[in-house]
Amino acid sequence: MRSRFIFFMRRAIVILFVILFADAKPLEIDDILTKRNSYKIDFVISYINIEKEQGLLAPMEYQTRSGDIVTIPTFLGDERINQDYFNYAINFKYGLTNRLELFSLLNFYTSTIYYTKSSIFGSKNDNDFNSWVLGFNYQLKREDSKPALLLGGMLTAIEHLKFSVDGTTERDSLAFKSYKLSTTTYYSVDPLVYLLNLSYYVNRKKSLDNIYIDNSDIFIISPQLYFAINPYSSINFGLKYSHFGKNRLNGKVVSNSGSDIGFIFGSSYEISNSLLFNLTALHSKQLNISKDSISIGFSYSF
Repeated sequence: MRSRFIFFMRRAIVILFVILFADAKPLEIDDILTKRNSYKIDFVISYINIEKEQGLLAPMEYQTRSGDIVTIPTFLGDERINQDYFNYAINFKYGLTNRLELFSLLNFYTSTIYYTKSSIFGSKNDNDFNSWVLGFNYQLKREDSKPALLLGGMLTAIEHLKFSVDGTTERDSLAFKSYKLSTTTYYSVDPLVYLLNLSYYVNRKKSLDNIYIDNSDIFIISPQLYFAINPYSSINFGLKYSHFGKNRLNGKVVSNSGSDIGFIFGSSYEISNSLLFNLTALHSKQLNISKDSISIGFSYSF
């Protein structure tokens, strides 16, 4: 019979990887997915600091702790930007069966941009609804002598996109413009859990009046290692490798294809049988955009 360490690791992975990738779960069947006819609510606050160097016109995207990717409101031009961006995510989950979980995710944000353009210094403040995402998590195989296997998917049903070029701001609500498929496998060796997540995020072309945004698809590989400190807390380390293609604005290539490696550190604490707290930090740099983020999350089951 498995120790309390492995039991907690399975509980901890529910929070840490559901929030990170929305498709990775712990190991016991009762903990992998929301139990049949039961509910979970995840609430995550993420702070992202973004620094964009001069001469870069590429639209900016960010993968939230919930696993979806949001387009961050961007002001384009030959300028230097430092942006403080807060993302507020509420994820409602329902266990349709013991193997299938459905979820509905809402994202909101507040943002402050500090910019320099033509020797002029200024700032812009903004807050709004960002997106509504629908998705599922399904357990293909339980862990036994071989690793477990999970499948996840999500569709951005509504995205409130806001974009600015040369001082003119355009905004609109777009439907069904992006989706993601992912798979996760993990295997536990007390007190460690080895986990690997593969994700493919598809972007469809978006238009705002006379602005046409064509962001590339994104492929993500993320290996992570979890370690149980005691029966109630754990830490995890990992990498997130992303490969992306060319981004286009009004048919013109504004950023080249490339890859990025991010470094992840996380921790989790079980407050009670129904409430878990977790913290995750991530650093990455994509082309000339540097992103540092820290996220605080709570998950409540009932």
